[in-house]
Amino acid sequence: MGNDLLEIWEVFLAPIYIFLIVLIAYFVPSQENRKIFNIGLAAKISGGLAFTLIYLFYYGGGDTIVYYKTAMAYTNLILQDPLSGLQVSFGDNSIENFSRFDSETGYPIKHIFNDSGTLLVSKIAIPFLLLSFKSYLIGSLMFSFISYLAAWKLFQLFVRITGNVKISMWSTLLVPSILFWGSGISKDTITFAATCYFVFGIYWLVILRRPSIIKITLSLICLWLIIAIKPYIFLVLFPGTLVWVFFNSIQRIQNRIIRLSLVPVITILSLVIIAFTFDLISDTLGEYSTENIMRKAIVAQEDLKQDYYGGNSFDIGKIEPTTFGVLSKFPIASFFGFFGPTLLHVNNIVMLFSALENTALLLLTIAIFTMRNPITTLKRMTGEPFLVFCLLFSIFFAFGIGLSSPNFGALVRFKIPLLPFFLILLLTIFTKTKTDLKRK
Repeated sequence: MGNDLLEIWEVFLAPIYIFLIVLIAYFVPSQENRKIFNIGLAAKISGGLAFTLIYLFYYGGGDTIVYYKTAMAYTNLILQDPLSGLQVSFGDNSIENFSRFDSETGYPIKHIFNDSGTLLVSKIAIPFLLLSFKSYLIGSLMFSFISYLAAWKLFQLFVRITGNVKISMWSTLLVPSILFWGSGISKDTITFAATCYFVFGIYWLVILRRPSIIKITLSLICLWLIIAIKPYIFLVLFPGTLVWVFFNSIQRIQNRIIRLSLVPVITILSLVIIAFTFDLISDTLGEYSTENIMRKAIVAQEDLKQDYYGGNSFDIGKIEPTTFGVLSKFPIASFFGFFGPTLLHVNNIVMLFSALENTALLLLTIAIFTMRNPITTLKRMTGEPFLVFCLLFSIFFAFGIGLSSPNFGALVRFKIPLLPFFLILLLTIFTKTKTDLKRK
């Protein structure tokens, strides 16, 4: 087949697994949403196939292949010696555990094994490889399906909050970048799915106050996955979620005077909780702890000047190692976080698709702020607790990745968690503004 990671039997077996996925998926949506679910699932499977084939035949490698090869070593060890394999799979990345592998099982890739966060991705892939006869193609499709189920939960949340099925579908199920980069065996697939379900869980458990053991358990697992694999997502997600919860609680108070008097109290309380939480888990955050973020951003921007990026990077200028120096880069870093790469930066076919999507996103953003007075638009964005969360999460996430991820190849992958929330924010305001203008 032109690639040692794809054999002919996988090509013939893949349709059978796709049929099984569709069969399982039949029991997920309600009858009224089945058509939308099926459209989204078809798009997701297509995205998963495209992701797999492009990494196999266009890129000829990449992180996803390295995760797979490491997972293969663990899978082979489990098949060779189940007890030892399970002990190593649930154990740490010690030298003792590494020594249990041999030439027959294959060895985990060293830099993956030495990093607990990246190793976790490979460990999560193990059951998928066991179920797929160690197939990279089929294992990737199974990853895509799990990611889609999480996106479906976010879709249901958006429908419940906005009441608009169409914009909810376009924000979660049919976003090209999510369909592609949020599929396959990768950090981005796992953390995107975890972010979707965690926000869904917060809504049901905290906003609606309808606790259940399953939702609590899954939400905690998702939170753990985010912190363990990509802690910078938590750095943005937690403050935004806190504002959403507190803002929603304040809006339930009928007395306007009491509501206004509680705003400064809640603001101070939020800052204290955020500071305490970040300090409490600073060791877990590692290079993304508050004292290391500035240094990481400066190092990343210096690194982009190296020749090995081949022009596939952007420069936001020299960052002064001060708070003001970092904040001064907010406009340009946020622009690239939201809309990079642009059509001016395209140098390969994959980047072209990203640039086209970003152009559409930029035009939609411009349209929203020119249809009415920008101040009126901002007031509408900040008038509802969930839209406030979407706005805060999107802005600070875009700023963070634009500041610290100067490589376009990384940027297009890193930004997918913000896309559903930014899109639902834009499309909700766009729809409401169009409705208002028609009434006039």
